[in-house]
Amino acid sequence: MAMVSCVGTAPTKEVRLIDSLNQVAYSYRYKDLDSSCHAATRAYENVNLYRQGKAEASNNLGFCAFMRMDFEQAEKFHNEVYSLTKNELELLIADIGLMKIYQRTAMNKEFYDYRNSALRRMKRIDEDNNLFVDQHERLRLNYARTEFYIVSAVYYYYLQQRPEAVASINEIYPQEELVADTNQLLYYHYIKGSAALCEGETADERRLREFDELYTTWKLASRGGYLYFEGNGVQGLANLMASPDNYEFFQTRRSHALKQFEAPVDSLLPMRLGQLALKKFKQYNDLYQIAGAYVSIGKYLNAHGSYTEALDTLTLALECVNNHHRRFYDCHDSLDWLKTFDIRDTISSEKAWIQRKLRTVPEWISRIREQLSVTYAGLEMKQYSDYNRNIYLDILEDTRQDKELESRYLALESEARQLNILLFFVIVGFILVVLLFWIFNRRSKERNRVHLHRLRQMLDICQKITASIPADAQTEEEIVDAILSAVQTDMGDLFGIKDIRIEDGQLVLPKRLTKDDRAIVHVITPYITWALDNGMTSISLGDERRRLEKERYVYEQHIAGNKRQNLIKKACMAIVNGIHPYIDRIINEVHKLTEKGFIHDERIKAEKYQYMDELVTTINEYNDILALWIKMKQGSLSLNIETFGLNELFDLIRKGSRAFEMKQQQLEVTPTDAYVKADKALTLFMINTLAENARKYTPKGGNVKVYARPTEEYVEISVEDSGYGLSEEDVTRIIGEKLYNSQEIGMLDAADREELRKNKGSGFGLMNCKGIIEKYRKTNEVFKVCLFNVESTLGKGSRFYFRLPVGVRKTLIFLLCIFLPFGMSSCHKPVEEVIIQPDEVYAQTAQDSLSQAAENEYEILLNEASEYANEAYYSNVAGDFELTLEYADSAIACLNAHYKKYAHYPQRYMTLRGEGEPGELSWWNNLFNSDFHVILDIRNEAAVAFLALKQWDAYSYNNAAYTTLYKLLGEDQSLEEYCNQLERSTNNKMVGVILFVGLIGLLLLGYYILYIRKRLVNRWNLEQVLEINRQIFTASLTQVAETEEALQREEETLKAIPQRIVDEAFDAVNELLAIDRLGVAVYNEATHQLEYASNSIVENMLSETLENGSPTEDEGWKEVVQRCFDQNRQLSASGFEALPLVVDAAGDSRCIGVLYIERQESVEQEAAHLLLELIARYIAIVVFNAVVKLATKYRDIEAAHEEAHRASWEDSLLHVQNMVLDNCLSTIKHETIYYPNKIKQLIGKLRSGTLSETGEKEIVSAIGELIEYYEGIFTILSSCASRQLEEVTFRRGTVAVTELCMLAEKYFRKASKGKTFTVSFHTEAIDERVVGDFIQLRFLLENLIDEALSVSLNGEIYLKAIVDGEYIRFLFTDTRREKTREELNQLFYPNLERMTATGEKGELRGTEYLVCKQIIRDHDEFAGKRGCRINAELAEKSGFTVYFTIPRRK
Repeated sequence: MAMVSCVGTAPTKEVRLIDSLNQVAYSYRYKDLDSSCHAATRAYENVNLYRQGKAEASNNLGFCAFMRMDFEQAEKFHNEVYSLTKNELELLIADIGLMKIYQRTAMNKEFYDYRNSALRRMKRIDEDNNLFVDQHERLRLNYARTEFYIVSAVYYYYLQQRPEAVASINEIYPQEELVADTNQLLYYHYIKGSAALCEGETADERRLREFDELYTTWKLASRGGYLYFEGNGVQGLANLMASPDNYEFFQTRRSHALKQFEAPVDSLLPMRLGQLALKKFKQYNDLYQIAGAYVSIGKYLNAHGSYTEALDTLTLALECVNNHHRRFYDCHDSLDWLKTFDIRDTISSEKAWIQRKLRTVPEWISRIREQLSVTYAGLEMKQYSDYNRNIYLDILEDTRQDKELESRYLALESEARQLNILLFFVIVGFILVVLLFWIFNRRSKERNRVHLHRLRQMLDICQKITASIPADAQTEEEIVDAILSAVQTDMGDLFGIKDIRIEDGQLVLPKRLTKDDRAIVHVITPYITWALDNGMTSISLGDERRRLEKERYVYEQHIAGNKRQNLIKKACMAIVNGIHPYIDRIINEVHKLTEKGFIHDERIKAEKYQYMDELVTTINEYNDILALWIKMKQGSLSLNIETFGLNELFDLIRKGSRAFEMKQQQLEVTPTDAYVKADKALTLFMINTLAENARKYTPKGGNVKVYARPTEEYVEISVEDSGYGLSEEDVTRIIGEKLYNSQEIGMLDAADREELRKNKGSGFGLMNCKGIIEKYRKTNEVFKVCLFNVESTLGKGSRFYFRLPVGVRKTLIFLLCIFLPFGMSSCHKPVEEVIIQPDEVYAQTAQDSLSQAAENEYEILLNEASEYANEAYYSNVAGDFELTLEYADSAIACLNAHYKKYAHYPQRYMTLRGEGEPGELSWWNNLFNSDFHVILDIRNEAAVAFLALKQWDAYSYNNAAYTTLYKLLGEDQSLEEYCNQLERSTNNKMVGVILFVGLIGLLLLGYYILYIRKRLVNRWNLEQVLEINRQIFTASLTQVAETEEALQREEETLKAIPQRIVDEAFDAVNELLAIDRLGVAVYNEATHQLEYASNSIVENMLSETLENGSPTEDEGWKEVVQRCFDQNRQLSASGFEALPLVVDAAGDSRCIGVLYIERQESVEQEAAHLLLELIARYIAIVVFNAVVKLATKYRDIEAAHEEAHRASWEDSLLHVQNMVLDNCLSTIKHETIYYPNKIKQLIGKLRSGTLSETGEKEIVSAIGELIEYYEGIFTILSSCASRQLEEVTFRRGTVAVTELCMLAEKYFRKASKGKTFTVSFHTEAIDERVVGDFIQLRFLLENLIDEALSVSLNGEIYLKAIVDGEYIRFLFTDTRREKTREELNQLFYPNLERMTATGEKGELRGTEYLVCKQIIRDHDEFAGKRGCRINAELAEKSGFTVYFTIPRRK
């Protein structure tokens, strides 16, 4: 079977072949273009599944076609990449390849389109830079980045935008990015030198640096055989030294370098270098550069007066252009060929090519035409010279315009169209929202009226239910019939249906209920439940047994699930422990190198380095498997967020006070009424951890306090002790460091260090507390208040505390919606009409006259310069070139005088001759208002004159000034303003969309506040009543174990239950009605008196001030309660409500007590009165039920609750264990992933062979230190994680083999359902029994089946059991797949290639055999008999067999 690569589904062999061919294509691209193209073609054609490799090959073929100037084919190859892969890196390289094509063919707008696309891709790649970790990908990324900036620099260079070109090339850092890529290093040096992108304080310094860059290019290229850059290097030097002055300058300053070319160092050296470049380019077969070499030779000949030879050379360059067009564009008509001069031309062939959008290279042709114009000028053939110069200028006009704004304009227009559509839909949505607002307004008013009516109906139904129980009922069916007969009519009116049933104590309605109906049903259901419980004083043993079996089943399911999680974590720990031997081997190898002197033996040293590299690679693979497994399992253990009272947890802590008493310590747990929103099990774990730490580190006679401090946003839970305390440094380490050595905490300041060392733990308890708090904080915004902190003073003690969000609170928010008028600002200013009054006419006329005079004076010098420019033109026409220069000089003098007079800070002036940047360009950049069209004419005429006079330096200076200024004047200045205008318009539209969306949101919020909120409040009130009922019912449960004891303690129960009711229900009632006091009085028939119980905010405050005095209890409310009970009617007044607790049962109605509520605001709304009555009725029912009639029933319920509580407690313990273990494993993953990678990098440096002996020793020493530190931290973390598994027990039992086979068949049917392939499963069981853990064995078989079904193949699978001495051997055979012996041997070891995520359940496939191995390992240790094994072997006929042995029950 072929191995599969991790790159998609491509075979490893194919991946390696294609990658190697692509690497060859890249490495030869500047050495031998044919070889590079051949390798890229082979890679492209041999791809089958490796599409990313094909994309890279397509990019390489695009480069080869580009170098051969087959631009259409190059474009096709680069465009094909977009359909081959989604890899952003290859797509970026394709973008850059198209940029190169469009730059060379002067398609500037398209260049910017792909440049912007490349910039976006580079931004995305920078955000996900950690995805490219493979060395090949990193090299490709560096190539793409440097190529992007080089191509951009070339583009700006040809557009004469030197600052942008320099900025682009300076984005490359050659010492970092190009050190491993000679191709790009040579390209970088060549562009810096040939494009004059070097910086220096003087012109000479810049020229020297350009020379150095080109010389470096040639030197590096000649050493490595890079033909392309050998030619480019010497060609650049030839261009640089073409003029005699430049040659003399470089001969003086760089004579040592000129001697390296193996040619005589004389005035002919530049031409010889050009000829050498020509030779190299012909070898490389680059037509573009061959023509460039001819141009370089021609430039030299022109500079030295050899015009005839220059004409012949430049004619050959022009013929290269014709050859290119004949080859790729079928240009065989001689009339369409380029000629050095063609008097018949009205429109030049080059212009026609550009208009027909042929993929020519205008910049290529313009250089030839420029030199031809110089050549003919030297031959004094002015017409021929003008012909070539005009073509040269026409090409510049067409090709040197920057299209950035045009690209930006098209993008903005597209965005504007999208925003217009979005704005239309938003406005339509706004109209629909307003319309729906009006419709729902009418409906909501009607619903509010119906709601009050239904509340009254519901109250009547509840009263009838409580009074409907017959005294002689014998069965549950009779009670149900009595309830239905009493409320059938009212229920029909309330819900609009007739067929109403009660099943299993629940109300069943034959229709789909609305949310309001479900809320009413939730309130009625507790009354039905009470009625059924009250009527059934004795529940049959069969029903009770079924209920208990159901609870036990749920309990078993929880235990099974937790145990499975535990097995998975053991398998994870097996991987963790498997890393230890590799770490020890690396330490051993480092020891051999350093201590035994093997570092001096080259052969042994190389073997050791390779072995260490293999060990680190294995560690990295194990770490990757562990990280992947942990990542897939992160969501399986979620936080069980709920709202609960802290006091119940404090009660559990208080029960553990015995451990503190044994150490002669005092544990003080302060009761609290605070509710928090958190995971109850994890909260208990944190409090227990902190309390246990306080007990261990507090001396005898010390105090430990546990208390909570609630605030509006959070509850702060503290554990405070009077122990030894901690220093500030220790507190900082505990809080600030994610991982620290707990053995060092407190040691420096301890009085008895030995005693402290004995009490020391792992420190992972506090680490887990911090981890739990961090997990809370990442959940959502509610948990941002969570905090874990320590306050401690040496010698006085410590306080460890954490904060959790406050539990359920009802917050009333009143919002005032203010609709502010808004408008969208236009992108055009309105035209304002200015009416001039008659008395203002004279003043206005005078002002206009002054303005006109100032304007005329400003134009005097410019007009004079314009006249000189006109005279210079006529002098050129007349052939009087010396006079032309005099006129040009006079015009420049006028322009300089104008600049000096009107510029604020004159700096640079125009000159007729010079070097560097002309002065008028600084005028343009500083926005000085001069007549640049006159300047343009002067520079053009001066260039023509200097050309005719053969003054080449002056010609070059003026020609460069002319072309640069012509480009600036030719730019569409209005386009930038229009783009800015369009951008402002787009922003305005976006603001409009946002405002409209905000307005729609405000309308919806207003609708919620006015109407929906009312409905939600009504529904929430019903839900809150249900919560109050639940709290009351919970508080009424008794905990009496025996019937006689319950009868003896009836009076104590009567007193305790009302107090518990008001304590438990106070917060819930307060949420509903905002009360100050909740009181319940119950009539005691033995004493014929009312027993009072209350809970109020005032009493709680007074109880805290008892130490300062004895305040008098407010007795006024008891008088009101007594009066209400005596009169048996509701009493209401400002600030309180008293309702009699009346019970109707079996035709008897009596008052058993009074409900008293005290609040600052009186209850005025009818809905609130009805809710109060509902609460009073339920309290009456519960108190009567708990005290008088169903004590026996409550004992049974309490027993069942105790069992459920035990199961819940055990489930919570396992939940905490698994959560803590996840934290441990995650910490191992995060804290240790760095060191193997760092060690691997250091080993890579050792194996590179480039280090000195001292450097090698230092790196080996560094590896030793790193691996020892890594071993220490890994040992600490893994031991902490291992300790979490010690409490998990192995449940040993006897299991029938037939039962296991039957469960396996059942699971197979379930797992294979929905599969697209056909697999049959056969079992052969024997009548034997095995000793083991039933849950684990079942899980083992399920894992084997899951692994088999993960492969989509038809066939058969067998499970067979046979007797093997004292064991039962199970054989699981898959006949569909063939595996080699080597694959079977590796089946039970971690292998990253097997790991795949299923996606549907977030499960990780490929881990099944690891889990199976862990299960057998547990059986070998705990089943009572050593020798349990699991292995795999070839099947007899086909496939393979996994077998395992389990002890046999004799």
